[in-house]
Amino acid sequence: MDNEALKKLAKEHGFAEAYFLPPPDFPRHEDEPHIVWSAEEYPWADIALILLWPYSPYPQDCRIPAYYIASNASYHACVAFAKALEALGVRLKRCELPIKQLAVKYGVASPCRSSLAAVPGYGTRVVFQSMLLGADESHPFKVEEYSLDEPDLCASCRACINACPAHAIGESGLDTVKCMRYYMDGADYPEWVYGIQRTHMGCEVCQAVCPRNAHIPAAEPPEEVARAFEINGLAGGDTKAARLLVGKNFTGRGKLQKEAIRFIERDGKE
Repeated sequence: MDNEALKKLAKEHGFAEAYFLPPPDFPRHEDEPHIVWSAEEYPWADIALILLWPYSPYPQDCRIPAYYIASNASYHACVAFAKALEALGVRLKRCELPIKQLAVKYGVASPCRSSLAAVPGYGTRVVFQSMLLGADESHPFKVEEYSLDEPDLCASCRACINACPAHAIGESGLDTVKCMRYYMDGADYPEWVYGIQRTHMGCEVCQAVCPRNAHIPAAEPPEEVARAFEINGLAGGDTKAARLLVGKNFTGRGKLQKEAIRFIERDGKE
């Protein structure tokens, strides 16, 4: 199996692109020990494989988190893809890599003020999955070169700065501790987060106004997704189907139910 054969297999598993980059060589971040920052941890690794899963946003009045639906789907697709590669004898390690840093450094994506990374043709409406690959005679994988051909749109744009409901984005970029997502890993959020939250589990406002995403049309959520996120059902504690769609690790301790109750309470006052 070579690069082209792997790309074909990746597309069969639902990924739009597969990028063959050098293994990471960034300084270790002690506060993110789960990320493989240096190839020294896996000296056999020759390739940092980055897989791209694009998605369409849901309409702006929809509270369902399009990103997290796509993220969970891409995770399971990556697991199946990795098993298929292993069955073909490919040496790999499915792991979290510093994907944004790699994508920007090697010309796959450009950084945005919002801290997101934009890929030409896909904008920021993407989910990345990653793994390390080992090359050998049977699998002669090679690093590929990429280059960006789009201008720095952030230089003349203030769309996300003006739209951010938490005022977390400025000329110099994102102030992480002002972003509502910073406070949403637990089950209970500060009151100001509940007050401005528009979608379950996060915020997609900066993406909705970004010119890089203007060509991506909104799509109605599939029926099973809409049914799982029916707000009265969530508020009543019927969250099982929704948790399966976005991942149980992100929705523990009644997160979705609490959000739904707050949405109903707030909308009743608006």
